[in-house]
Amino acid sequence: MTRYLDEAFKVYDTVKRTGRIFQVGSQGCSAAGWHKCAELINAGKVGKLVWGQGYYCRNNKGGEWNYDIENETKAENIDWERWLGPVKTRVPFNEEHFHRWRKYTRYCAGLLGDLVPHRLHPLMLASGNPEFPSRVCSIATKNVNEDAEKPAPEREVPEHVQLLAEFPSGYMVTVTCSTVSEKSPGFALYGHKAKLDIGTSGERVELIPEKQFSEDIEMESFAGLQPRISSPREKLVRSIRKNKMPNANIELAIKVQTVISLAEMADRLKTTCLFDEKTRKIKDGSGKEISAITYGTMPLS
Repeated sequence: MTRYLDEAFKVYDTVKRTGRIFQVGSQGCSAAGWHKCAELINAGKVGKLVWGQGYYCRNNKGGEWNYDIENETKAENIDWERWLGPVKTRVPFNEEHFHRWRKYTRYCAGLLGDLVPHRLHPLMLASGNPEFPSRVCSIATKNVNEDAEKPAPEREVPEHVQLLAEFPSGYMVTVTCSTVSEKSPGFALYGHKAKLDIGTSGERVELIPEKQFSEDIEMESFAGLQPRISSPREKLVRSIRKNKMPNANIELAIKVQTVISLAEMADRLKTTCLFDEKTRKIKDGSGKEISAITYGTMPLS
């Protein structure tokens, strides 16, 4: 939703104060499969929800986000200072930064800010009761160096990320995201009594009972569900006209952004982040309060 957490809460507070209809463009939230999961979970079909898993993995010989540099991208055609906005670590006009900004931490949280949200939004929606995280851990690596031996500068952001988030209810979510290894696990939600397997586009859901509860719960399959749509704009327009909360609404968006921002902090600061939703304060694993990172608080920001 935003680059840093303080910005996200400014958006959240403004939306709540004004009563505006707000939607984050996460396509997956439109897929019926995730809503079916929430329905089944709230109906007690899987027992107590334990954990969920998701992924977004790619592999690109040319290096992820190394988009072509357009001939028209010249200093005289770009309002560079306006484009940089509040960024503190500023550089003179740079075509590489302009077209491939996702590679640089001053503009983007990399995989955490670009690909992870498309999985985290639906995973949290599917829980049936999206919550603020209570604890977030994350580890990221850059051991392949996919920009090496290419006519492209080395990226600042990691190539592979794994995050783990815990919520007050005890529900845990793990998301793996990569630009250097494409083979991936599936999407699934695990309960005490049954598991939910979800199609990649949210087009199907399978309810699979745990062995110990196979006599109490029947296996069910829900196929042919509405898959995710490529553009959520129509949903937003309908929500505005009907004055109705969209799927990827501000309540879901702020909770997802909190996980993402804490995951970035956990990795870059090499710590575990504990979050108090009432005070919006963050502490490390020892209980020491730490400030949310924002523009200028870390190198290359």
